[in-house]
Amino acid sequence: MTKLIAYKNTDKVCFCQIKFRSRERILISIATAPEPSIKVIKLLAGVIPYKTIWEFNTANKGRKDPHAGMISMFTDKKASEVNHPLDAIILKLIPCRSCNEAVSVLRQAEQAYYFLSS
Repeated sequence: MTKLIAYKNTDKVCFCQIKFRSRERILISIATAPEPSIKVIKLLAGVIPYKTIWEFNTANKGRKDPHAGMISMFTDKKASEVNHPLDAIILKLIPCRSCNEAVSVLRQAEQAYYFLSS
């Protein structure tokens, strides 16, 4: 079963760690400065950052509220109210069984974001 291993969302730090059914783990980090961005990193042995598997930067995306754009990328209209991109991405990735499936879901969300933005 996929589960949330760690979660911290404060003014200074925003990250979580997810362990998939495949036993792979990822670290999701959300930055606000200098530009809002999301980075998903595969962890080696569950603790060592190994490889960035997906990254999203809001620079030059033409949105006035980048956090709202990132939230909308991961939620649908029927979903319950989500107030932060970290919570939105967790809801999107919890059903995934592996890193590969998570990357696929993230890429689909990113493509939909670009399609709706244009």
